[in-house]
Amino acid sequence: MRHILRKMLCLTMSVMLAHCTGIAQNPVQWGAWKHWGDQKNGTYRNPIIPSDYSDLDCIRVGDTYYAISSTFQYSPGMIILESKDLVNWKICGHAVTDLTQISDELSWKKMKSVRERDLGGVFAAS
Repeated sequence: MRHILRKMLCLTMSVMLAHCTGIAQNPVQWGAWKHWGDQKNGTYRNPIIPSDYSDLDCIRVGDTYYAISSTFQYSPGMIILESKDLVNWKICGHAVTDLTQISDELSWKKMKSVRERDLGGVFAAS
């Protein structure tokens, strides 16, 4: 558990340091970074995952970490990621193949607009 907390603290501190030192003022264009994730030498660079996984929640089962992320109104719903080291992640599936399995109210026909409905879908699961 301490190992996970240390990695989370390091990640938070690196983001804060980048912001305070002005590195964040000259960000690389999204997707244009040359080096990211596992550097194959025992180190890693942010972003670890070059993607947007909203409301990420992570657990450990044995020696494997699993993360789940919101997919909002999109199907398949609730992406599930898997990692052995919290740096190298792979998609291992989705919790819901079609949001209408949860409710007919989550069909595209019923989730027409933001004004009529809060887009529905799946948010911040754990």
